[in-house]
Amino acid sequence: MQALVKRFCDQHSLLSQVARMFLLGLLFGVDVRAQQQLPNGTLRVQSQLVVLDVVVTDASGQIVSGLGPDAFHVYENGVEQRIRHLESPQPASQLPPVSTLDRFGRPDWREAALTLLVLDEMDTPFEETAYSREQLAKYLRSQPATLRQPTSLMWLNDAGLQSGADLTTDREALLAALERHKATLPGKLTRGAGVEELSASLSALQQIALSSRGNKGRKQIIWVGRSFPGVDGTMFSQKQRDLLHEAISSTTNLLLQSRAVIYVIDPSINVAEHEQVLSGVDAPGLVTPYAPEDPFSTGFSFMRYVEQTGGKYFYGRNDVHNEIQESIDRGRSFYTLSYVPSATINDAAYRKVDVRMADPSLVVQAKHGYYPQESLSRAAADKALRFDLRESLLSHMNYTGVGLRFRHCERTNIPGRAVCQVDVDNGSLTDSRSLQGESRADVVAAASALNGNADILANKVYTLQLRLPEHPGKLNYTTIPVGIELPANTKSVRIAVQEASGRIGTIDVPPTQLEELLRGR
Repeated sequence: MQALVKRFCDQHSLLSQVARMFLLGLLFGVDVRAQQQLPNGTLRVQSQLVVLDVVVTDASGQIVSGLGPDAFHVYENGVEQRIRHLESPQPASQLPPVSTLDRFGRPDWREAALTLLVLDEMDTPFEETAYSREQLAKYLRSQPATLRQPTSLMWLNDAGLQSGADLTTDREALLAALERHKATLPGKLTRGAGVEELSASLSALQQIALSSRGNKGRKQIIWVGRSFPGVDGTMFSQKQRDLLHEAISSTTNLLLQSRAVIYVIDPSINVAEHEQVLSGVDAPGLVTPYAPEDPFSTGFSFMRYVEQTGGKYFYGRNDVHNEIQESIDRGRSFYTLSYVPSATINDAAYRKVDVRMADPSLVVQAKHGYYPQESLSRAAADKALRFDLRESLLSHMNYTGVGLRFRHCERTNIPGRAVCQVDVDNGSLTDSRSLQGESRADVVAAASALNGNADILANKVYTLQLRLPEHPGKLNYTTIPVGIELPANTKSVRIAVQEASGRIGTIDVPPTQLEELLRGR
């Protein structure tokens, strides 16, 4: 059994930690939580600033702007909260037509709202995927050559989340990426592997949230496809329900931290006919109704999850390109409000949030709740950070949480080894004072050599403490060396740096540099 579990994990190395735990617990009954138990006194929860992005429409669905603070009332667990800050929708004309460059020459979209297009080929029948591709291309062709919002393109298939085009306002770049991509058959969907679909889909959302945390603006994930299967947890064991809940709550928190909202564009006409439900493991059943306290305590439906986390699920129409446009319009026209909960938070229980309008004729779209962040023991936190770091090395996504600039690589005196120099943006690091009162930053740097299938051939991890300047200048970075072994079949080398808060930055060694290094093995 353990060998089977290992083979399965090796084949699905991009599953997030909680998603993998959920998958193993459901498929094999493995008690993967036993190693995660924390000693008494190591779990603490503190108050946190809650930031909500809110879309307001009238009864006809038209977006309403120009509202002031008195138009909103926010309640948490039934108690009205004091709104500390309200920011109105930003006029589209103020969004940057092209990105500026940061100190390392990377695209910097500042506070612009970002559109992240995901074509779901894993959970969607092939004929509906073909229709979705056609409609996505139709939408892009209807847009001006320079898009009004920075947009990226990626797809999810049985091999995991793939990046097609990084954030850009160049319409033709997105169309070219869509044209280059070869569609794949939904093998998991065909064989009814619902648990794998759910785990891989939650993992994809976590990858998107983690990789985009370096961008300050709101992220709008437009998921084109049927989306994940639902889950009836009433037939699960308590252990399995706990695993499911951990997977959902951690994904919810990552989306909240990254200011990411999901819009689903379902290409099928009748959602009720195809919504797949996992009861126990794969038995048929109905999606469990949400509990009044925690909507995900015993069941899961992605349709409801999207709306619970502040997005919208479009279905039952045959104009996907218009639904994409409507989603993007909503993503550009949101109010941002924040508050600090009035009641002390002393556990990780779900906190229900209600945003109500003073004018009852207006319709509000916002998150329905959140899970307070937990302060884990140092050992558990380090383990989670290391896992995320490994995932960033395997991922095709560009992580932007820590600013990195590649300098150069050179061979060492030991055959088959190299040392790469990377600049780390000090401004993207968390300052932690040393015992001597100096500003320092704890980081973990890692480098991996990958083959053509993105499997790790060799990797090296370094724990570093960087000294930060008391008065940083305009160009403020620290250069760090990262060594790596280069096996003969190395096809790419990725370097990742993670700082204490969990933010990650990644950079790939340029192909020309890698070819030169490999020639000198």
